[in-house]
Amino acid sequence: MALQDLLNLSQSRKKVGLSEERVRAIIPVARDYVAYWREYPDMFIDFLQDGGNPEVKKELKFYFYQRVFLRAAMRYKYVYMVFPRAYSKSFLSIMVLMCRCVLYPGAKLFVTSGGKEQAAGIVKEKVQEICTLVPAFRREIDWGRGKTLEGKDYCKYVFKNGSYFDNIAARESSRGKRRHGGLIEECVGVDGTILSEVIIPTTNVSRRCLDGTVHPEETLNKSQIYVTTAGWKNTFPYDKLITLLVRMVTEPEKAIIMGGTWRIPVLVKLLDANFIKDLKNDGTFNEASFAREYESRWSGTVEDAFFNGEFFDRNRKLQKPEYEHSGRSAANAYYILSVDVGRKGCDSVVCVFKVTPQAQGPAIKSLVNIYTFADEHFEDQAIRIKKLYYKYKARTIVIDGNGLGIGLVDYMIKSQEDENGDFYPDFGVENDDDGYYKKYRTANTEFDAMYILKANAPINTECHANAQTQLQAGKVKFLIDERGAKEKLLATKVGQNMKPEERAEYLKPFTLTSILKEEMMNLREENEGVNIILKQANRGIRKDKFSAFEYGLYYIKQEEDKKKKKKKFNAADWQFFN
Repeated sequence: MALQDLLNLSQSRKKVGLSEERVRAIIPVARDYVAYWREYPDMFIDFLQDGGNPEVKKELKFYFYQRVFLRAAMRYKYVYMVFPRAYSKSFLSIMVLMCRCVLYPGAKLFVTSGGKEQAAGIVKEKVQEICTLVPAFRREIDWGRGKTLEGKDYCKYVFKNGSYFDNIAARESSRGKRRHGGLIEECVGVDGTILSEVIIPTTNVSRRCLDGTVHPEETLNKSQIYVTTAGWKNTFPYDKLITLLVRMVTEPEKAIIMGGTWRIPVLVKLLDANFIKDLKNDGTFNEASFAREYESRWSGTVEDAFFNGEFFDRNRKLQKPEYEHSGRSAANAYYILSVDVGRKGCDSVVCVFKVTPQAQGPAIKSLVNIYTFADEHFEDQAIRIKKLYYKYKARTIVIDGNGLGIGLVDYMIKSQEDENGDFYPDFGVENDDDGYYKKYRTANTEFDAMYILKANAPINTECHANAQTQLQAGKVKFLIDERGAKEKLLATKVGQNMKPEERAEYLKPFTLTSILKEEMMNLREENEGVNIILKQANRGIRKDKFSAFEYGLYYIKQEEDKKKKKKKFNAADWQFFN
């Protein structure tokens, strides 16, 4: 009896006995079907929809590239796919896991991402979408009480044949779990150390077939599917990509890597061409950022970047930006504004640091927001910076006093009124050692509100070294990646009700933080004697955000060094004895 005959019997309303003999008779045919579907999962999904009858309408119709994606992901043990947004990569990846669960009874698979809640949100959304389009998958899942679970930060889908997949956290708490394979979603946001030492070792046990045998060579066992948009070179995800590229050459039957650009989803109408044009005109997207997100090109230098991208990612822990002084801060916390000055075609950048002193060691510096002023007159910039000073109740404003910076300082030491008639007094200079700016003081002067940094080669060297040291020591905290921030925002009713432009404005600090990282990854070290010179590998990527960033860190270090000297002072050292 052919498998189709059995399916025809099941579709009829007439009751027909299903004896052991009948089941055994179709096992050879069923085995051939399953073997075929394991190689051609797209045909399996077609069959689930139409039962092999081409006249039946299918809700889910695959594009050619999607069939290639599914077949590659099912046939190889190690898969790495780098695609832009709107490529359906998450949808197709979850579908691969569901196919494996059905076609490999007893399979135990996982999904992991940068955050457990993020992974759960992706899995739930895609499973529900797939079950709606292909109802046969819904009937394969055991929705009974205590089986399939769907929570805020955890979900588990149990199939009737004993297979399941769930999301596991990329944290130490996942150590000791056992799976046969899994999906690493947006692996550019996953900690490389945790992935290597905790997540991947969960796959060290092979699947046991229903007859009790184990086949370690089975494609499912120890399988790893990496799906992501491009990130930065000199990071774990990039190194893993290169490793699998080499493996694809040396072991072509085990590994495959694939990539694509925005052109394919635009071609098949999954992405609007006008959307791409708007992105290119967006002020928060530069050439390298667009290339990374939509061209699948990895940013940064390969070997000689001065800063390590993994250290930066490890410190991206701030969930929300701050737009004013926080009453929830520690009692001794304070804010610093650091400014890199631009004019006519160049942005001025303001980095907002919240500094939290520690009982032992250097303070924690949290970069809670970044502001940019594009092509504004110095007087307008001065008004905006003064507004930020009062909003954050900042201790001081660090300004680059070389070149254009002097022009901004000239307006900062004068009073202004904004378009609403609000008055802003003149700001005094903290390190006015030669008294040049004292003559501009008035009765309204905001004393010691500015610190003018006039960098030279030795000071730049100290700034660069300090920024690198603070980053490696984990003393600087950054806002999380904009992808994770968007996921969290859309998980709230407020975020869902936002207009696209409101959402873009909310995500701007997160995006600017990613651009800061991009600028830092683009800097390579050169030396002139004992001095460190940082030069841009790609001249198209600016360094204005990095300059503002390191100026703020330098000022904070100077303040900490002053306190250390005061603490070391001992009055007994100044006593005279005869």
